Amino acid sequence: MDIDFKSELNAEQYAAVTAPYDKPLLVLAGAGSGKTRTLTYRVAWLLSECGFSPREILLLTFTNKAARQMLDRIEILTGYQPHMFWGGTFHSVAYRFLRYEGAAAGLEPNFGIMDADDAAKLLKASTEEIFPKFFSAKDNPKAKLLADVISYARNTRKSIAGAMRERFDWISTPYEQIEAIAEAYDEAKRRQNLCDFDDLLELWLKVLETDESVLERYSERFRNVLVDEYQDTNSLQCAILDLLARGGGISAVGDNAQCIYSWRGADDGNILRFRERWPNAQINKIELNYRSTPQILNFANSVIEGLGVGEEFKKHLKSPREDGEYPSVVKCSDAASQSMRVVDAIKNLVERYDSKYSYGDIAILYRANFQAMDLQLRLQQYSVPFVVRSGVKFFEQSHIKDVVCQIKFAANQSDFVSFERFARFIPKVGSKTAEKIFFAAKAEAKKNGISTVRAMSGKSVLAKVPPAGREVFSKAAETLSSLEEMIALCREDLSPRKPEPRSAVQTDMFGAFEGGAGAEDSAAEGLKKVISHAPKDMVRAACEGWYLDCMKNSYEDWADRYESFDALYEYASRYSDFDEFLSSASLEIAEDGADTPSEGGFVNMMTVHQAKGLEFPVVFVIGAADGLFPLQRCIDEGGEDEERRLFYVACTRAKDLLVITWPQLSMRNGLFEALERSRFISDVPEEDYKSNC
Repeated sequence: MDIDFKSELNAEQYAAVTAPYDKPLLVLAGAGSGKTRTLTYRVAWLLSECGFSPREILLLTFTNKAARQMLDRIEILTGYQPHMFWGGTFHSVAYRFLRYEGAAAGLEPNFGIMDADDAAKLLKASTEEIFPKFFSAKDNPKAKLLADVISYARNTRKSIAGAMRERFDWISTPYEQIEAIAEAYDEAKRRQNLCDFDDLLELWLKVLETDESVLERYSERFRNVLVDEYQDTNSLQCAILDLLARGGGISAVGDNAQCIYSWRGADDGNILRFRERWPNAQINKIELNYRSTPQILNFANSVIEGLGVGEEFKKHLKSPREDGEYPSVVKCSDAASQSMRVVDAIKNLVERYDSKYSYGDIAILYRANFQAMDLQLRLQQYSVPFVVRSGVKFFEQSHIKDVVCQIKFAANQSDFVSFERFARFIPKVGSKTAEKIFFAAKAEAKKNGISTVRAMSGKSVLAKVPPAGREVFSKAAETLSSLEEMIALCREDLSPRKPEPRSAVQTDMFGAFEGGAGAEDSAAEGLKKVISHAPKDMVRAACEGWYLDCMKNSYEDWADRYESFDALYEYASRYSDFDEFLSSASLEIAEDGADTPSEGGFVNMMTVHQAKGLEFPVVFVIGAADGLFPLQRCIDEGGEDEERRLFYVACTRAKDLLVITWPQLSMRNGLFEALERSRFISDVPEEDYKSNC
């Protein structure tokens, strides 16, 4: 590889990329400053200039999309293929770690992963097992909220009592009761050999904290741990990183000014206290923003100046672009007036004869979804095409989950959560009947020394199925039996038939190939062979037959849903290793285009949280009044700093034009109330924006 780092990076990026690898590095990368570029070139520097091999690098980020993009860029730069690294989201890497080391945490090798819905069902069942009338009491939280309390406590490493005091103080249920529920839920997961997403991180940390030999092996193996979006890490993730990088080999890239996810445990203190944990750390800043005009950046800099952090963590974004228009701050009488002003501005901007903008170049951002209702109606009324960038992710769609759960159950036949999910399609089968069928099959399997799936075809099990559902159940059992066989064959084909001589090919526990010349190539070639019972064939088996018949009787739009299976087939065809497919399908936060700007034709509407990481030539920020942005609830709860960071994120999405609107009147509790413009605007010098105020 031949990379001219100095010519391909600006001075700030170059300084960060070439910083010493054997001491902690924190890169404070401002919005639009090329943090991903910096991180990928840092990896390339370690490989080409510092003598690292791919197996000595751990790369962590927060979404599968970001991980794929980063590893693809590294391959383009260095020629090293993604599979040669340990890289991905925290949860996917945790799953990989636990596949090797999970026994130390009490996990069986074939443990399953539950998504949020399935975890909530198991939590509900665990609650009702010890407190049968818990959910009938009106003051107790529902299952989803109960799950949020427990999850927040786990991710912040707080007690249930501490989490309730900090974030759920309106819940009157005694914390001792919720602690008991959390314990029962944990026991249920262990019985079924299941993990939820939080388990992956907790158990990863548990093994590192309790098994010194494992910690030593991994911390010595990964000479440098690189982390993207470090401001979004929670206490669990930070503790894992500190252990793995205990020798000082950590490169963290983030921006404390863009920490906007505290409600799910993100802690900007992980950045602000970085030097406390790593006294010899080097801190670099990247402040050259290639996205926005100088005028937009001046406005944003003034907004974030009020954050009140130490000088070491302040950034002043600069732009190499030519001067542009000043941001506009527009006062409106109410929401209806605001909507008309925005619609008029958009139509004028796009439809004038000399315009360089299309509808797809425009984004409308708001603090909360309810603030956009009036504007959506107005856009529709005036035939302005728009799309709300929200909705259910691909792998969260019910029919997709139904298919994946069939495969998950065939792989882990202790997984009652997955069984119950698809069993509900069988006529007259609900949760209680599904439980009877499940345990009857388990008993029959134990009695006859066969698998649970095979036992489901037995007469004693079929007798537990209501007569109206027996035909469908028998067909479902046939499908599960086919899946069981395909999984066994797939795993067999990917396992060595005979031990290879040590001088030929062997793999270490991390999946890195070792051996003589050409060993890596020959082993990789073996894994690429086409298998007739590959994951895509399993997906097809689970989609067809009994499930298709049931889907036709359950969904009005069954044809559209059936067509979407083509995407699932395509996804599965990327994998030859069944376990890799199943772990990815379980962990995937599918990117279906909902967070990607359209190429033209539709105005993009979204909350500021959804806009993070995106950019648009033209941005409207609506509802910029105290009580709306910042939200009154957040002000009351002491969350003004995070609201300020959120406002800063909104402003820095704009490339060319930034328009901020605010209504003087707003409906609250059925009455109109007078509003003042957002306090964040008041922090900006009047000469740095245009105003009709």
